[in-house]
Amino acid sequence: MRRLATLVAVAFQTLSSCLAAGAACIPDQSRSFICGEGRDAIWVFPDTIAPSRKLAFGWRTSAGLPSGQAEPPGDVENVLIKLPEGDVLGRLGGAYWATGEMRANRYDLVAAWSPDSRAVVEVANSRWQTDSFRFYAISDSSVVALDLHDLTEGAVRARSPQTSDKSRVFRIREDLPVKLGADGHLSFAAMLFIPKSAKPALGFRVEMTIRTVKSAAAARIVTVERAKLPD
Repeated sequence: MRRLATLVAVAFQTLSSCLAAGAACIPDQSRSFICGEGRDAIWVFPDTIAPSRKLAFGWRTSAGLPSGQAEPPGDVENVLIKLPEGDVLGRLGGAYWATGEMRANRYDLVAAWSPDSRAVVEVANSRWQTDSFRFYAISDSSVVALDLHDLTEGAVRARSPQTSDKSRVFRIREDLPVKLGADGHLSFAAMLFIPKSAKPALGFRVEMTIRTVKSAAAARIVTVERAKLPD
């Protein structure tokens, strides 16, 4: 086991400026909610709802939501919202969408909530790579966002063999557990691989701690271990 003991402070972003009053969320026929109407409407991802049932991830577009089985009519934006008010607390890094009948092809989104619903980790993957890997600490007045992507990728590449192909793509495994504790302990699996290659992927198990104090946050990689992950 290799311990990375250096505290790594990462720039944070307070998202309170993104706070926007929404319209009440109403259930739809796909076990989800739709918040607001017209161009401001937001579709809630039911599998991202927090344990408290008061927060969730959703998606919207500049042209409003599609009707029926149509694809989104405009650029997709993922957001963190408050339930059942529909207030937008901040923008997320991904661009995933799903309507209950259709979903974004080769995109995935994970919301790993702390048990107390005071924090969440977003994993947004596109076809090959991780597009967004972020931590959000949520209070009554603001949201503090911490980008974990570059910190994690750097630690994983530093742990890979020196002979490893530098063209390997970094990805958080969205199909394996991403667990965030109330104490800020985060565990997950990552890999480095070459798309469409017969070369086996390099797998890693990562442990991290994240601390938030007022409007600042910092993350520390605790361990990075090589591991054989499921295909």
